[in-house]
Amino acid sequence: MLWTKPRSNVPAILFIAAASISTTSLANSERLTAGVILTKLSQEERFSYVAGVVEGLAYARYFAEGKTTESLDCIFNWFYREDGTTEKIYAAFDRYPNQPAGALIAVLIRTKCGG
Repeated sequence: MLWTKPRSNVPAILFIAAASISTTSLANSERLTAGVILTKLSQEERFSYVAGVVEGLAYARYFAEGKTTESLDCIFNWFYREDGTTEKIYAAFDRYPNQPAGALIAVLIRTKCGG
């Protein structure tokens, strides 16, 4: 089991991920679609954004499932330990550039971890 309880710093991680995106990279009115994230953010900004979305989705699943860690562990193992996960996410972003990034990541998580 990767986690026995949720990280207490998840809100801070999400804030840092969002704050790390350079305002010079994006126009203020630009939606953060998968294509925008893939093409306009630096590699570091892109990974921070994606990691924040994954953390948020994992934490939401943890609460939705009665605070059990099964899905939480699956999501974290998939993202942080399984080879090729970020490449799969970026391939989905490339294939569906007009879709919300979070929705695409949620579909990939559901495919891997159920829900």
